[in-house]
Amino acid sequence: MISAIVGRLVRVQEDRVSIQVGGLFYDVLVSPSTVRELALRREEEIRLETVFYIQGSPGGVGNTVPVLVGFLSELDKEFFEHFITVGGIGPRAALKALVIPAPRIARAIENQDIATLSSLPGIGKQKAAKIVAELKGKVARFALGVEVDGERKARTETPVQAEPVDEVAAEALEVLLQLGYKRQEAEDMIRHTMAKRSDIRSAEDVIQEIYRSAQRGAGRGGGASGSSPSGSSSDGSSGDGISGGGGSGGIGSRRSGRSGGRSGMRGGANAVSRSRGDSEG
Repeated sequence: MISAIVGRLVRVQEDRVSIQVGGLFYDVLVSPSTVRELALRREEEIRLETVFYIQGSPGGVGNTVPVLVGFLSELDKEFFEHFITVGGIGPRAALKALVIPAPRIARAIENQDIATLSSLPGIGKQKAAKIVAELKGKVARFALGVEVDGERKARTETPVQAEPVDEVAAEALEVLLQLGYKRQEAEDMIRHTMAKRSDIRSAEDVIQEIYRSAQRGAGRGGGASGSSPSGSSSDGSSGDGISGGGGSGGIGSRRSGRSGGRSGMRGGANAVSRSRGDSEG
């Protein structure tokens, strides 16, 4: 039995991650919520708590497949093990439903919140009622867990032709680096945005959401500058940064050949489309 795995994260896909342990590579199934948290951690050493099971009929020769399911914490793993005790919810169906943190689902169960539970992918009203009937009173301790972002909302539909999460993050990172942001700063902004918005489908969505968040922050600051590339002055005089004084400011490019040196984050989103078009052309 494999209870945990530690290794280098080499790939993040829509429903699984690949981890290198020595000379071996393991595919580990993970939830959409976990995918978002791991999207920007490629090449890092990570630890996942795991559940091991055999998929298929034990009696059928060649029809069984060993499967690893991974979680970022022991509590998430334990919640999953409770979740799959409900009749009609197998491991894969449970993973697909975990588009929001386990504490929120646990609270919905304890509060008999059928609306929240039925909004999870693959969980209709009838199954939501069954979950409450079988698990209420058994998952209260998981409801006390701390969420990564309390504003995360359940995904109510499966994205159509959504790009792989790691490719979306990588493309958005490239744009932010071109706009003059330091790598760590850009990665933090992307990680926060993708954790906050479970409906993110493309790099354009990431860039536009970062722009909107910066504009909201600037508005609350009464003219103070939002997050900006290092070296930017608070009044935007260097031509970089997100200006809090008005809508004409944005994340400026550091390219010295650019006159004015000031282009908005909207331009960054457009750059994603342009760069994609160039590569395809």
